[in-house]
Amino acid sequence: MKSRLLVFIMILLPCVALRAQFTDSSTGLLQSPTALMKSEGTFMITNNFLNTHSLPSSGWGYNTFGYGVNITFWSRLEVGYVCTIFDGKRKPNPTDRDLIMFNQDRHFTGKFQLLKEGEFGLKWMPALAVGISDPTTGSSENGYIDANVTGTGNGYFNRMYVALSKSFDTPWGYLGAHLGYQYNRRSDYPINAPFAGVNFRPKWVQDFYYLDYLDLIAEFDSRTFNVGMIASVWENRFELMFELQNLRWINFGARFLLKLKNT
Repeated sequence: MKSRLLVFIMILLPCVALRAQFTDSSTGLLQSPTALMKSEGTFMITNNFLNTHSLPSSGWGYNTFGYGVNITFWSRLEVGYVCTIFDGKRKPNPTDRDLIMFNQDRHFTGKFQLLKEGEFGLKWMPALAVGISDPTTGSSENGYIDANVTGTGNGYFNRMYVALSKSFDTPWGYLGAHLGYQYNRRSDYPINAPFAGVNFRPKWVQDFYYLDYLDLIAEFDSRTFNVGMIASVWENRFELMFELQNLRWINFGARFLLKLKNT
């Protein structure tokens, strides 16, 4: 049975997905952020396949890959660094140099949790967090401190958001509800609308051999309606994810988690 499950996980690995918060190497649903955080000292390495519909049109008209790192401080602050690959072969009229080289877009992310769920003894209180992605642009000449991230230029993944998250323990499993608002001034990837999502973690698949838990997710990310799953395996060392963006476009990836501090 264990060998069959291992084979299933190896088959699932190329098909598991993430986008938005996972392309930004931070916690969240599929395309939407949440107010939840990893435990203090959690270091994450994320790798993703990204379909063209989940990328700004001014930078990509093709599928590509992204990767990033993220760390949680004081159980309230996440910071991350993300790279998204440009494929020189896909450029119009590529030069000989383009044909043999890849470039990449680089940006930073951050999320701060203002309130933890149930803090101050108030069981009804949801978690509350604010976050930002790709806040500056520019070049090495100005130290990447130019805040002009509007339009279609650099600053492809710019966004600001506020998020609320609340969990409910049911007889069938854990249910999470998430609501928020995100905003940018991009014309190639415009976001200025609410987002909402739910994730359900059924009890019957928790601690099932190598599978620690399985999150089933549905969300509206301010632009599209998406469904997918997040599977945690091997004592929460890996997260494997799958997404159908707009119920038809596939993103997939995997994440490695390392606890730098015992909690």
